[in-house]
Amino acid sequence: MPSANASDHQLETLRLYGELVEVREDWGGGLVLCCGEGCAASGVPAAVSIAGGATLAVDGDAGAVKAAMRRGELDFVVNTLDEALRALKNEVRVRRPLSVGLIAEGSAALSEMVERGVQPDLLLIGANQNAQAIVQNESIHALEAAEMGLRSMVDADGERPVRHRMILTRTDRYEVYLSAANAAELRALDERVLAILPPDDLARRRWVQRVAQYLRDARGGGRWVWLTEDERRQIGE
Repeated sequence: MPSANASDHQLETLRLYGELVEVREDWGGGLVLCCGEGCAASGVPAAVSIAGGATLAVDGDAGAVKAAMRRGELDFVVNTLDEALRALKNEVRVRRPLSVGLIAEGSAALSEMVERGVQPDLLLIGANQNAQAIVQNESIHALEAAEMGLRSMVDADGERPVRHRMILTRTDRYEVYLSAANAAELRALDERVLAILPPDDLARRRWVQRVAQYLRDARGGGRWVWLTEDERRQIGE
């Protein structure tokens, strides 16, 4: 059974995924740049892959980046922007998910990306650090001028804002944890959830269908999902 930390990480990834699909329901063909120490292990790469997009996670903590790859949250780890862009270019073109970790200092990588004309669709700043040095980088202004979205992963106090419910299509959907004794029981639970979700509710269906693929520690123990009150009753929670 996964630890409490694994459950917390799955929930954080669900919240990040929720923020992504609020911006854009299908991230196929989109590139998200996650920049700052701790971002590779933050859940962003998994959330973007579940949403169908590609991620470049620029993180100076080599140990954390490599650990994220071992957990299945990154597909590749590289040391240069050239290597990262070579890996990402075709996958973005054919609208396939891919997550690449680049071990580098965030501000320097941003400047190089601007020089090379790389334009991500969304930039997420910070995770477990003070992100001011990156936020103040003049390269961000050039990227914003090219209509790139920018969001901070931390608030003014350095803490990540917590959302206790997600509102999608203006219907309250609550964060619910469904426990399972083993992997087989969890797969059966996922099927039950999918059976009650509307066929056109792509955001929630993708989460249930893909989370175990991109978040290795979500393959047992339980599943965090968004459910309405009626759906909670149907599932027996």
